[in-house]
Amino acid sequence: MQRTNETLARNLVTWLMAISSLMALVAMLAESATAQRPRPGRSADNPKVKVGEFAPDFELPKLTFKTDADGKHIGVISETDTVKLSSFRGKKPVCMIMSSYT
Repeated sequence: MQRTNETLARNLVTWLMAISSLMALVAMLAESATAQRPRPGRSADNPKVKVGEFAPDFELPKLTFKTDADGKHIGVISETDTVKLSSFRGKKPVCMIMSSYT
C-alpha cells in the first residue's frame, strides 16, 4: 500500500508540473500575441502576410524516426525527400511547432 501511495503521489506531481508548464506556455503565447511586436523592416500596418492570405510556400527535408542498435528512437533528416507546405493546401490543418532545448 505504501508503494502505491508513493506512485500515485509521484504521478500527481508529474501531472501538476506538466499542467503548470502548459499554463505558463499558454500565458507566454497570449502575451506575445497581444504585444504585436513587428519584425525589423516590417510595420504593424504593413505585414508580409495579411489576414486571410496564404502563407508563403516553402520546402523542407523530411524527418523520419528510426530505432538505433540500442533501441533508442532517433530522427533522421532526409537528403532527398522533401515536403512542401502547399502540398497540404485543402487537405488537412498544418501546425508548425518550433522549440528549443536550451
